[in-house]
Amino acid sequence: MAGWTINRLAKRQQAPLPMADGAGLCTDGDALRHAEPLNLTLTETLSRRGADQPGKARQLSFDEDRLRPAPPRLVSCNAAQDHLSRIVELEIIPRLMLMHSAQPLVDRPPLPSLVLTVEHVDTLAHMAAEGEADAACAYVRTLLDAGASQEQVFLDLLAPCARQLGQMWNEDVYDFSQVTVALWRLQRVLHEQSQRFQQISRPDGDSHRALLAAVPGAQHTFGVVMAAEFFSRAGWDVVCEPKASWSDLQDRLSLGWFDMFGLSIATGDSIPQVASAILKLREASANPQVFVMVGGPMALELPELAALCGADAMACEACAAVDTANAGVAQRLKQA
Repeated sequence: MAGWTINRLAKRQQAPLPMADGAGLCTDGDALRHAEPLNLTLTETLSRRGADQPGKARQLSFDEDRLRPAPPRLVSCNAAQDHLSRIVELEIIPRLMLMHSAQPLVDRPPLPSLVLTVEHVDTLAHMAAEGEADAACAYVRTLLDAGASQEQVFLDLLAPCARQLGQMWNEDVYDFSQVTVALWRLQRVLHEQSQRFQQISRPDGDSHRALLAAVPGAQHTFGVVMAAEFFSRAGWDVVCEPKASWSDLQDRLSLGWFDMFGLSIATGDSIPQVASAILKLREASANPQVFVMVGGPMALELPELAALCGADAMACEACAAVDTANAGVAQRLKQA
C-alpha cells in the first residue's frame, strides 16, 4: 500500500521531484513554501506575497475581491520564470505605456546658434596668415557644424577678419605678403561657402543689374567679392570687377545697362580721385539714372563719404548695401 500511495502521488505531480543539486529546479522545501498558481495577475501576485510575510506590512494590494484561494503545488524554476515574464508582458508594460501616454509630448527647443565673437575672428586671422593652406576653410566648416549660419560667417567672421588683417598690416604685425596670402585664403573660404549659399529670388521676379568694383590700384578687394555674393543671393545680376581700371569701368557702364554701380573705397587719400571718376562714369553710363553707392573701409570712418564722393548712398555692410540699393533703384524707377 505504501508503494501504491507514492506512485499515485507521483502521477499527480506536474514536474519531476527536485534533485539534490537543484539544477533547473527549486528544492522541494522552497517549492512547497513558495508555490503559487501560474495564472495570477500582478495584483494577485503582490497581494499573495504580502500575505506570505506576516512580519511585514502589506503593500500595493489591488482589487482584493479578485483573490482566489488555490491549492499549493510544486512549481519548477522554469515555470516561475515563465510566470514572471507573463506578468511583465501583460501587466507591467501596458501600465507603463498608459502612464507615459497620458503625458503630453513636448517639442525639444532648437539648439541655440553659435554666436561668433572677437575670439573667433582673431583665431581665423591667425590661421589664415600662419596656418596651413586648408586651415581657414576647415575652421569655418567646424563653426558651421557647431551651429553658426552662413550669413553669420559672411558678416560676423569673414568681413571683420579682413578688416583685422588690414589693421595688422598697418601695425606691422604681418607684412604685405602674409596679409596677401591670408586674404587669398579668406577668399577661398568665401568661394567655398558661396557654392552652398542659397540664392533667393526677388519676390517680384525682377532682376536688377549691378556693377561692383574697388578703387583701381587697391591691394585688397575681399569686401567687394563678398558684397557681390550678397547681391547675387538677393536676386541681382552682378558683375564684379575688383581689379578693373577706371577706363575698364567706364567701358562696362557705357556698353551695358546697370541699375547700380558700387565702389569700395579703402583709403581717404583716394576720395578726390573717386569724386572726379564718379562724375565721368555717370556721363558714360548707358543708364542715365544709374544708382551709385560707395562703401568699404572708409564707410566705417566717414559717415559723409557719399556726399564727399558725389554718390547717391553709402553702406557699411553687405546686407545694408542690398537693402539700400533695392530702395534706391525702386525710387529711380518710380521717377522715370
